Amino acid sequence: MKKIQDFCLDRNKSIEILNQELKSFIKDFINSKDISFLLGWISSNTKVSNKSLKFDTEIFIFKQFINFKGKFNNKFSFRKIFTDSIKFLIIFFYIRSFSKKKDKEILCELCVDDISKGASPKRFEEINSLCDTIFISSSKIPKKYKSFIFNKYFGCISSRNVCNNCIFYLKLFLKTFITSIKIKTNLFPLITRLILTYIKYETIFNIVKAKFLIQERHYGTSAIKNEIFHKYGGKISSVIQKNILQTNGPGMYINTDLLFSLGEKTAEHAKKLGGNIQMIVPVGSLFMERELHKRKEKNEFQSFDLMVFASNHIGNDHSGYNSYFGDYYTHFLWIKKFADEFSNLKICIKLKKILTDRKVKDIFDNCKNVNIILDKSEKNSDTYFIADKAKALCTWSSTLGFEFIGYGKECYFLDPNLKNIGFIPNDEYILPAKVQSYLEFKEKIISKLKGEVDKKILVNKEKFCYPSNNVSTKILSTLRMFENDHRIKQNYIIN
Repeated sequence: MKKIQDFCLDRNKSIEILNQELKSFIKDFINSKDISFLLGWISSNTKVSNKSLKFDTEIFIFKQFINFKGKFNNKFSFRKIFTDSIKFLIIFFYIRSFSKKKDKEILCELCVDDISKGASPKRFEEINSLCDTIFISSSKIPKKYKSFIFNKYFGCISSRNVCNNCIFYLKLFLKTFITSIKIKTNLFPLITRLILTYIKYETIFNIVKAKFLIQERHYGTSAIKNEIFHKYGGKISSVIQKNILQTNGPGMYINTDLLFSLGEKTAEHAKKLGGNIQMIVPVGSLFMERELHKRKEKNEFQSFDLMVFASNHIGNDHSGYNSYFGDYYTHFLWIKKFADEFSNLKICIKLKKILTDRKVKDIFDNCKNVNIILDKSEKNSDTYFIADKAKALCTWSSTLGFEFIGYGKECYFLDPNLKNIGFIPNDEYILPAKVQSYLEFKEKIISKLKGEVDKKILVNKEKFCYPSNNVSTKILSTLRMFENDHRIKQNYIIN
């Protein structure tokens, strides 16, 4: 079998074929004799199912994939085995040295996990007001939130029922080292991540006893976490759909009992992207609920003729195929041409926090009627208020497009030659919202500015996103409704 560090995709192929080839390689690697034996040994000692270990192995391997290069990073480089093996010993002997026995137990109905700088507890404020909620965080959060701080693996659980002991770590070290040499691939980063996940959630769920588990970032889910949660009495693990599910990007390998999707069709391709989802329930956008419907101050933002949802589009995940960025910059050239042709119109390009892409800046450098706007503060996303006042909306791939269509306001996805299917599939309900030429773009925006309604888009608005004025209530009532669902229970019966 080809080594991970030698794997490379031909990015001239379509994104669908690239996705199939990537998933197939990851699956073959995990099911190889040596990897299966090592994961089997870990399973027999930790009592975490082989199925969950394999799911989390898929996630870890995928996250090392560099989209714009079509190959993996150097995490698995055999040359790094000695430094990574030493790190392994230091990490786990540190954990063991500062572990302690269980000294408390916290009961609650809902546990919100994965709170960090990038996932604020304020996004779950409404749910927090509706039920007894605890937030799992890597750092201190405001006192108004009930919290459990798990920081830098200090104070992990020490118990006869948990493999947090020196003998286990030494045996695992030797087995990982021998297997790495045998297949000439450095496995220490992978095995370290699996055991860190195991130790973290054995610690958390030994102490925090909740009926339901939820998190914001679907790209940070874990099968190991879900299994341990259920082991200690949890009923349902869940995650919200924060973004459009991207092929070969953040959308791959979601592991959860229940995915709260934006709309009826927005997670339709999730199972094709790997992972394990038991149920998908459309509820709308938790972000729109907070930033538009629950935002208390008056909307005093300027009204624009055209608003463009944009992002600082320079990450490794974005470019799925060779001509991707050519198409991406073409959509900005359309907007510039439109701005030049209709210089009397006010146009806003809205980003969240920052714009570092020099090429985008240069495109609009001399456009006096184009404003590039960032959020005024960390407290709120201004995008929802600005978009609510704008006369017409468009984007390349923003989730906000789906949210506002669900809200009853058309948004057009600019997609030269309909190739951007890694983000926005050419599904039947989406195609009326896609624009594949400048002439078509101009006609649709002018039509919208004249007050016309594009019924071909809005007739399918709930497929894009459900109404988002009471998402938190819908999430909580759904969790309570499926509390004892046999389909979820069946997934955790280990044969």
